[in-house]
Amino acid sequence: MLLRRQTDFTGADWQPAVRAMLSAMPTGSHLHLVLAPDFYQLVQLDKPELSEDEMLQALPWQVKDLVSISPEDIIADYIDLPVHSAQQAKINVVVASLSWLKLLVQQVTQSGQQLLTIQPEEWLALRLVKPTASATMLVIHQPEQEVLIQIVREGVLYFSRRTRGLGRMHLYSESELRNGELDRLQLELQRSMDYFESQLKQPPVRDIRLLMPNAEIVTEVLAQTGFSRVEVLSNAVVDNSLNTQQMISSWPAVAVLSPGRAEQAV
Repeated sequence: MLLRRQTDFTGADWQPAVRAMLSAMPTGSHLHLVLAPDFYQLVQLDKPELSEDEMLQALPWQVKDLVSISPEDIIADYIDLPVHSAQQAKINVVVASLSWLKLLVQQVTQSGQQLLTIQPEEWLALRLVKPTASATMLVIHQPEQEVLIQIVREGVLYFSRRTRGLGRMHLYSESELRNGELDRLQLELQRSMDYFESQLKQPPVRDIRLLMPNAEIVTEVLAQTGFSRVEVLSNAVVDNSLNTQQMISSWPAVAVLSPGRAEQAV
């Protein structure tokens, strides 16, 4: 069951907000913790030829020059990325502060809740669409966050990146959206599709699914400028009890529960 509660905080004063949210939940709840982009960093690497245990121990030192967290304070995990048979195997590495994460986990355990998983947003978005043999591009924009662009195929994440400079796209008027303010987004989408086809040697993206404010207008503009099969992400695929605004704000929780699990997500 998805319980929708929101608690705001400013700066580093997150602990009282988390305590308030946890105290409102029934004791013994099973929780999935989804980290927002501000609380982790993602990098892509050639996959080292190491065992699983060796890989997790080596990752902090492999990424130390690519992230802003000191290697002594890094906790890292990774997923394999599909590549063409002739290419070097690659991994997508998620990095967070171990000291910060320990404090957060401590808040959960002290509240009497059971923490099941900790996952970054970007590894969950693919659950918002049904797996298909053809490639689907997901374009997700939450207010004040950069646009997330992903390409998934057969339920596997092939490509993921966030834009720069489009975090306030939700503030554009209809007139602005129709008269040039989407040019940068269109360029980012085209570059992503070109990379998917030319570098990853994949067939063209067939569908684009949008989850964002003013998605209907954006869909119309993209279709008019040559992007085919552009549609608003259907809530019915994941949770038709939510309206569009609720889906925009709650999609990470919806995604982590989408396989049919009945636990709660925060």
